[in-house]
Amino acid sequence: MLATPARFARLATAGFCSLVLLASSARSAPGPGDHLQRSVQLMQQGNLASAEAEARLALDDPASEPVALALLGSIRLQQQNYEEGTEFLERAIRENPGLVGARLNLAQAYDFLGKHARAEVLFREALAQAPDNPNARLGLVRLEARKGNHPEALALARPLEEQLRMSPDGLLLLAECYAGAGERAKAGSLVDDWNRLEAVPRDWTVRFALALSRGGLNPSGIEVLERVKREGLANFDVVFNLAGFYLLEDDLGKASQNYELAVRFDDQSVPALKQVAAIADKRGELEKALAFLIRAKLEAPEDAEVLLSFGTVALRLDLIEDATKALERALELRPGHRSTRYWLGTARGTARQYEAALELYQSILDENPEDAQMQYAVGSVYYLSVAFEDAIRHLTESCRLDPDQLLSPYYLAMIAQKQGRNEDAIRMFGEILESHPEHALSYEGLAASQVKTRQYDEARRNFETAIRLNPQSARANYQFGQLLVRMGLREEAKHQLAAAKGLREEEEKAQLVKTLLNPH
Repeated sequence: MLATPARFARLATAGFCSLVLLASSARSAPGPGDHLQRSVQLMQQGNLASAEAEARLALDDPASEPVALALLGSIRLQQQNYEEGTEFLERAIRENPGLVGARLNLAQAYDFLGKHARAEVLFREALAQAPDNPNARLGLVRLEARKGNHPEALALARPLEEQLRMSPDGLLLLAECYAGAGERAKAGSLVDDWNRLEAVPRDWTVRFALALSRGGLNPSGIEVLERVKREGLANFDVVFNLAGFYLLEDDLGKASQNYELAVRFDDQSVPALKQVAAIADKRGELEKALAFLIRAKLEAPEDAEVLLSFGTVALRLDLIEDATKALERALELRPGHRSTRYWLGTARGTARQYEAALELYQSILDENPEDAQMQYAVGSVYYLSVAFEDAIRHLTESCRLDPDQLLSPYYLAMIAQKQGRNEDAIRMFGEILESHPEHALSYEGLAASQVKTRQYDEARRNFETAIRLNPQSARANYQFGQLLVRMGLREEAKHQLAAAKGLREEEEKAQLVKTLLNPH
């Protein structure tokens, strides 16, 4: 842990009481004791230069020298001269091992400087010398908690628990220890104590809520932060962390509300903008996701993760050129990144750049030939480019690797249909529908092959089912209309063909692209 001026100000203050006692005990010596007492008083007033002068006057007397060294050490710590401060304190306890205050200040200094092993030795020595010293005990509690020894920390903290429940840092320490030890009920009981505190800094409240959340008490963390919001004291950190807690609870609505509030507090926060976009994406609100990703991209134009997210959303909104540019740059920033290669391959395929798509997909497949999804992806591009034999090879391998999937068998059946093997296609579509009875595209395919084998009544039933499951299918409506014409039902045919009119051409290819965008 890095030392800061504020931390060492608290450190020196914590040691004043013990140093005052030490100085007072030396007052029986005529001159030096007075110098020590005045040095302590001047330190408390913040007059460090004069305090040092008084302490140095006491150095000449062997009886007062250890306390004077301890005072000089404390002064140096306040001046952020940590090396010299710890040297003075080390000398002090060497010359008088009984100086509990000096030992304790030195332990706290080493703790804040990150020299935890030495700090632990000194804290234990101080506690052995003064078993009732709360600072020595508390120092050990913090060290054990930092090491993850939460049951040991709680055992040490037991005599201090009532005192710890009266301050924000004490309650935070208890929350971390109870949560770490799996004592969730006791951790939750601290919320009432926290709510009784007055004028608690918001950053402490956030840390307390995070400690509860890490201990599996998300609802308690939410309660603490929602109270801050109700009191009108929310800031970016409060609502951003509150949003994260709601996300863990899978409450996407409240998570999004709080992330959006975080954006209002800081409209340049890329993490908050990304989270709003991610939730909108998950909820199918692609336009909203894109709007927030555009803002994130403006703030962080070279953030590969933002570019990837923007590219995937833009792709699903048919903004192919924008998506491609973003994905290309994302791949330049993270060469070889698997997900970026996949999405860029999908963008290439959507733009009918099949060779470029195959190159990207194949590079992923080469790294893991046992990836059923990538076997499907490569096969699907071959299908789009009418390279049916290559498509069959990869789609069949995909089925072998994952027999329970839907898409590879479907496109194998479609290939059979396109190659004129309609009896095979009918059998294959039938097998798919046995395990996926709600798959509209398989009903379409089955009906189309039945039309070609003149099984008109069966085809009509399957077209009707396909349209019921997917009323927006241009292909199903159109092919059903054509079937009705063959059957001589011209009025019904007219209605079906009108329903298909205006819907996009080559819907089959568009549907395949959608399956690549959302393969699961």
